[in-house]
Formats: sequence, C-alpha cells, structure tokens
Amino acid sequence: MSNLKAHWLNLARVRIYSATIFIALFIYEIRCARFNWKLNGMPNGLDFVTFWAASHLSLEGKPLLAYSLDAIAGTAKLISANIATPGPWFYPPTFLLVIQPLALLPGVVSYALFALATTAVFVCLLRRILPMSAAWLPILGFPGLWLNLAQGQNGCVTASLALAALLLLRRRPALAGVCIGLLAIKPHLGILFPLALACAGMWVAFVAAALTAVAFTGVSIGVYGAHIIPLFLSSLQTANGYVAQGFLPWAQMASPLAMLRQAHVGIEPAYMVQGCFALAGAGTVAWIWRNAQALETRAAALVAGTFMVSPYIYNYDAVWLGIPIALLTVKGLRDGWLRWEREILFVCWLYPALGELSGYLLHIEFGPLLFVALLFVAVRRTFWEKSMSATVQGRLSVVPTR
Repeated sequence: MSNLKAHWLNLARVRIYSATIFIALFIYEIRCARFNWKLNGMPNGLDFVTFWAASHLSLEGKPLLAYSLDAIAGTAKLISANIATPGPWFYPPTFLLVIQPLALLPGVVSYALFALATTAVFVCLLRRILPMSAAWLPILGFPGLWLNLAQGQNGCVTASLALAALLLLRRRPALAGVCIGLLAIKPHLGILFPLALACAGMWVAFVAAALTAVAFTGVSIGVYGAHIIPLFLSSLQTANGYVAQGFLPWAQMASPLAMLRQAHVGIEPAYMVQGCFALAGAGTVAWIWRNAQALETRAAALVAGTFMVSPYIYNYDAVWLGIPIALLTVKGLRDGWLRWEREILFVCWLYPALGELSGYLLHIEFGPLLFVALLFVAVRRTFWEKSMSATVQGRLSVVPTR
C-alpha cells in the first residue's frame, strides 16, 4: 500500500510540475508573440523568416541568392517593412528543396502552419512511446517544443526523422534508413548514425540511409545546379567563423566550443576541447551500439553523442532530448530506475529553457555537461544490461539436467 501511495504522489508531483511549466511557457509565448508582432510585424518565428525568404528567392528562380544575407534581408521585408534583419542561410540545398513551398503562403500564415504541423508530428511520435494519459502534460510542457516553436526552427523536423528512424530500425530497417538519409537537410545532426549502424551491424538501414542521402543530394543539385555546391561550402566556412567569433550568439548555443568561448577561452584551446568531446562522444556511441541491445540505451547515447560532436548546436536543437527522455522513462517504469537517472532526465527536460536563461543571465552554458551526464546514463545502462544477461546465463547454466 505504501508503494502504491508513493507512486500516486510521484505522479501527482509530475503533473503539477508539468502543468506549471506548461502554463508559464504558454503565457510567455503569447507575450513574446504580441511584442514581436508590434515590433516586427511577425509573431515570433524570426528564424523562420530566413526559411521563408530563401523559399521566396527560390520560387522566383534565384535560389543561389539564398546564400546572400543582403538578398535574404531584402526579401524578408516582404513580410513586414519593420521586420528585424534575419539570420543568414547556412543550410544545404537539400533543405532548400524541402522548404521551397513555404513562400507560396504569406509569411505569418506559413510560419503558423509550419511550426504547428512539425510540432504536432513530433508530439504524435512521442505519444507512440508514452501512450498513457498521464504523459500528455510532460510532453506538452517540454520546453524544447516551445523554444523551437517560438524561434520557428526545424528542430521538430529533424527530431521526428531521428525518432522515426529509431522506432523503425528493428522491424522496418530500410524505411528507417530512408528517415536517416533525409537528415541530409541538417547533416551534422545525422553524422553519428552511420557509425552507430555499422557498429550494430545494421547494414540494411546503413545502405538505405546512404542511398537516400546521395539521391536526395543529387536531386537538389539537379534542381538548383552545381553552382550551389561552392556557395554552400563557403557558407559553412562563414558559419564556422561566426561561431568562433561570437557573431552567432553563444548564449543560444549548446556546444563545448560555445561554452568555452563564452567563458573567454581562446579559439584554439576551445577547438581542442571540442575535438576531445567529439572523439569521446563518437567513441562511446560506437561502443554502446556494439554492446547494448536496448533501443532506449542506444537512443540516449546517440542523442548525447550527436550533441557532443558538432560545434554548431543550438538550444532549439535540444528538442531531440525528448527522444531519450521518453524512451528511458518507459524503460525505467518497466524495469526500474538506476540511481540518478530520474534527476538527470528531469534536468534534460528542463534544459531548453534553463540553457537559454543560464546563457543570457549568467553567461554560463552547461549543455555539454548535461550531454556527458546523459551519455553516462547510457554507459551505465549498457553495463547493467550486460550484467543482467550474464546473471541469467549463469542461472541457466546451473539448472540440473535429467
């Protein structure tokens, strides 16, 4: 009876916390939307303005101008004369192909449809993992959804592709590979998938992902012409310089490089530490996918490792944290929790909001430390899984035979 009472008390606390965060974020989102509407003529979604402007240029037959900040800024004025200067376009031609239809609608309408539709898809996928009614509030209160929604970013698009791939790997490996290949819209977020699949021996998904990525890239180059390739590569160099010098706000970023640069560490030492994080993350992901069997463990390692590898990681990308949170929650409720797991997952759940506040108010970015903690959870789960397997095999080996 005491265990049942504790369970219901914990459930009530989760609902209260989730409802509080949900209400606070909803009110904050509305206030920001009103403020931005008066100031810019756009209710949030200022990052989406770049997508819409690139789409408009492409529809006008001038896709190469998407890589010109002046062209993007001038086109954005079609949404509102008072709109703030949008960010530059650093994306590959694959993503330009995906977002090309966006400018068929007015900017505000297009933003609303894009943001709500992509968020709904990711929420539906999370509900497949957490179908219980008690999961609605933690899902809807997840700050990652709201941060991505407010900025009009593509975090829910990439997170949906990653989660769909993970859920399909066992039963539909070819379709899972297609989802992974479509991550070519943001290649640095899919960079560890090939390593993970190779270490797990999932060659059907590996080949399907490679073929999809090559075909997707080939089609986009065929549509826009080969001249778009040097423009994209040049934009990567520009983005790298912007991150290193702080022209892109470090307070909104979650990479080790940004964390150290915000702490006034020099460029070369910061890159060295970023490289160490990348090697450690990639190596650990490879080991876990080689040794672990549980989807939950592998997914947690892959998400944490992905965020440790790339220096170009924003807090809105942390909507990906919803994947290990959901999967490990189900596993914890089913098989039992290991020590500190719930606390780490709770901080992961709060991180998209806390990361922004910490970056702007305290000038401290703790995202990389959180990703290391999540990777630690995956490593410990792998050892626990191996020890349980060894225990079961040991018990079977001492069963007397007739």
